[in-house]
Amino acid sequence: MSVPQYVAKEALVRDLRDFISRDADRTKRFNDAIATAVAGSAGAHDEMANEGIRTLDDYLRFCDDLLQWVPKVSSKGDELLQKILIFYWVFDQPALRGLQTEIQHRSQLAFLLACNIRAPTGLIPEHAAVSFNHWFAREWKDIDSARPLAGPNDDKVVVSVADSKFNGDWDIVDGNVTISGIDAKGAEWPIEKLLQTTTIDYHNGTSMHAFLGPTDYHRQHAPVSGEIIEVKNIQDQVYLQVATKNGGHLSGDRRLIRNPHMITRRSERLLSGGHGYYNLDTPDNAGYQGCQTRGLIVIQTKDYGKVAVLPIGMAQVSSVVMTMKKGDHVKKGGNISYF
Repeated sequence: MSVPQYVAKEALVRDLRDFISRDADRTKRFNDAIATAVAGSAGAHDEMANEGIRTLDDYLRFCDDLLQWVPKVSSKGDELLQKILIFYWVFDQPALRGLQTEIQHRSQLAFLLACNIRAPTGLIPEHAAVSFNHWFAREWKDIDSARPLAGPNDDKVVVSVADSKFNGDWDIVDGNVTISGIDAKGAEWPIEKLLQTTTIDYHNGTSMHAFLGPTDYHRQHAPVSGEIIEVKNIQDQVYLQVATKNGGHLSGDRRLIRNPHMITRRSERLLSGGHGYYNLDTPDNAGYQGCQTRGLIVIQTKDYGKVAVLPIGMAQVSSVVMTMKKGDHVKKGGNISYF
């Protein structure tokens, strides 16, 4: 067992080194984590070697360098992502999992206060800001002014479910949506698996997809008016953990099984000079959201049939909280869920 000797430049790294050194069990755990992280059988030997990480001192030096890292003109688009994956790969080792602790309210509140949550025109938590979740799901003080509704009395006008970027729409043919194009490689998604239902109601129609960014307003609203006839949470995958690909390298694992020809667009990008592919990968093909933990709200409209809304809490967000129940009547623009 080796006590770290590295002289850290950054205060955060000094704190980490001291935290490791103060307890013999922690020192052993971190040394064990480095050993399994660099082992060839763990699949990350090349990535760790590329950063010069063989020992705990090497890892602390890497953390110092990461905090001071500045991109260059020649830096690859995913270079910082690759470094972050390596950073978390060590903390994701079995030896360190027992050291994880829950985030305390006092640290969350310090962050919330720094964000000036009491700004007069901004968003406020539904209740007192006792946790990050309360802040994350905060509401507009005056949503009618902040997000005016299009065609409030016109049932032919469908409004956006959320603050989001529209990615496209596709026909549902015989119960399947085929997302074709350069990035998706013709991924086919059965609607009954997406909704986890065997009903024939969605064998034809239209599917659309939009994506919320981390800084977007994270509540969802009814796109149409009608009766809520189904509400449920679909417990499924939560993808973002550092894992290894078939080739023995690290990736952000979304737990999506692909056909061999359906490689990701990041893997398709060659390194400079055309000598090979990126080893670290975080796949982002259209369609992977279909296997994530998600909510389902089905609205029965008066004249236009059923509309199914699927709020999908990606990665660490994961959960979806429903604000409506079966049998409720919702007006277009009414709140139906939040992350």
